[in-house]
Amino acid sequence: MRLDLERTPAGRSEQPVTGKFALDFDADNPTTVDVSGDLVVDNLEGRCVVRGDLAATCNVPCGRCLQDFSLQFEVPVELVVLRDSGEETEDSETLVLHQRTGEIDLTEAVREATVLAVPQSRFCRDQCQGLCAQCGANLNETKCDCVDDDVDPRWDNLPDLE
Repeated sequence: MRLDLERTPAGRSEQPVTGKFALDFDADNPTTVDVSGDLVVDNLEGRCVVRGDLAATCNVPCGRCLQDFSLQFEVPVELVVLRDSGEETEDSETLVLHQRTGEIDLTEAVREATVLAVPQSRFCRDQCQGLCAQCGANLNETKCDCVDDDVDPRWDNLPDLE
């Protein structure tokens, strides 16, 4: 994933991006994320603006039932390459690189954007029932006969208040 500043035409062009990144959701078993798509490159005088939404896919365990599933999400990428080192930008959400000529490796910038775009809650489906808290059965696949007797004794006198 390289952007050649000397060969990028002036104006707007597209930069195809594909890559794999190892993310450590689980320290013992790192997850590989596949990222692909096109970034729009605006080669302007003194700066090069790179932006776009990439598609990412990885296999992760569900946060409720622990079954692996394929997670798909978008990765928004936005970065600016300043060729005039005297310029500064005030936009704190945009990654700014300072380089006058040559090639820029976009790998770390895309990897960082991917890490930030991974959803915090990862569920195999919205209606996932998860695991039984007592026997550990996957409630999506089977119904268990466990009785939910987890009642807080502080609430025992509540019916008497009527």
